[in-house]
Amino acid sequence: MSINVALSRIFLVSTDSNFSQRLATVSSSKFELSTFENWDSTFHNIHRRPSAIFLDIENELAEAIPFIDKILDFDTTISIILISKNNNITNLDNSLKSNLYNCFQKEELTEHRLHFVLKNLSRSNHLQNQLERVNVKMHHDIIKNIVYSCTKMQRVAQLIDKASSTNITSYISGEQGTGKGIAAYLIHHLSSRKPFPYIYLKLSRIEMVDWEKEFFGFENQQNQILQKGKLELANKGTLYLEDIHLMPLAFQAKFLKAIKVGHFQRINGTEKIPIDIRLITSTPGNLLEKMEAGHFLESLYYRLMGLPINIPPLKDRGNDIILLANIFMSQFSEKNNFPKKILSKEAKQKLLSYSFPGNIRELKAAIERAMVLADDNLILEDDIEFGEVSGSISFLEQEMTFEEYKSKIIHHFLNRYSHDIQVVSTKLDIGKSTIYRMLKSEKEKSSKKMNWFNMF
Repeated sequence: MSINVALSRIFLVSTDSNFSQRLATVSSSKFELSTFENWDSTFHNIHRRPSAIFLDIENELAEAIPFIDKILDFDTTISIILISKNNNITNLDNSLKSNLYNCFQKEELTEHRLHFVLKNLSRSNHLQNQLERVNVKMHHDIIKNIVYSCTKMQRVAQLIDKASSTNITSYISGEQGTGKGIAAYLIHHLSSRKPFPYIYLKLSRIEMVDWEKEFFGFENQQNQILQKGKLELANKGTLYLEDIHLMPLAFQAKFLKAIKVGHFQRINGTEKIPIDIRLITSTPGNLLEKMEAGHFLESLYYRLMGLPINIPPLKDRGNDIILLANIFMSQFSEKNNFPKKILSKEAKQKLLSYSFPGNIRELKAAIERAMVLADDNLILEDDIEFGEVSGSISFLEQEMTFEEYKSKIIHHFLNRYSHDIQVVSTKLDIGKSTIYRMLKSEKEKSSKKMNWFNMF
């Protein structure tokens, strides 16, 4: 993967030879300057990826807006500097302002001022380059976690590739911890929408009263308050919705309408906000069952189902378990400056014979624990330990009260699903308030015990 930010190239669109010469003189030491007399010839060379475009507005600004939009549609990282002649740039639209680097009166741009502007551009492009390098590293880090040899994961990789080459809506299913989020990010990162935002929203964290505000945003003209929603923030990019099955039925129709018509209004707003997004959704369960039970709109279900991608549980991936284990061992050694270790034959067999209800997350935790427990450079079978989340519910063999059984079961599933109360509530078909009350009661009892011990 290469870095495409051009650090030393700027374009000038102008018929003013004097200004062109002035800019060439100042920029010669840091930038390669190309001058064009019209918009068509400029865009014809846009593949050369300038870091900035100086746009000399000779007539009305409105005539240049389609050209500016065309440039930003090609690459939002290009800095656009408007040059005003005789105060012919007035009443800049707010949306246009947010996409401009700056705007100057031509008579203001002395050689000293131009030098200052170019210096800031150089610094801005350096930061952009650093950001791109971070993105490259992030990409490689994610790719390192996509390790597979089994045919099921080969099919997943093929579907990710097909999804990223189009704008099709994708639905990712699979158990908790199988890597649905990584698959969603890869679809975005490998697609033409990569330069635009990737917005991730975990629906289990949204309070019931906040759904419209979270998606549509809100505004208060009187107090000059404006908050963009996730649909607006993700425009031209990707919106990934985790746990789509938790979207309330009452909100589903509003959400469906927005993505069908391609625009919406903020709460208390009157402006129609256009949206162009790729939508990716995921669930750990079966969305079809929710739809058939009347908890999910059929029209929205088929809208989201564009390209279904099912990620298999780790227990069905065979030798991928060992491949991933080796990756996690190497990462742990590098991150903690720890001696490298290898798995014994018995340790490998123990991993391969285990069901991994916590999937990849549980494997990673078990491997990191084994790296610490192993005395030598060889990880033995006894060094592989699985936490309570992974064990069978052996407490059913114990004699306890019903309330104690209930507490054990709820804690078992809380551990299994990373203490996601919404998911556990759905899995056990109990209210979230029941879980909150139980946890609060246990906390109070624990506090009383501690207070009692502190008396002695």
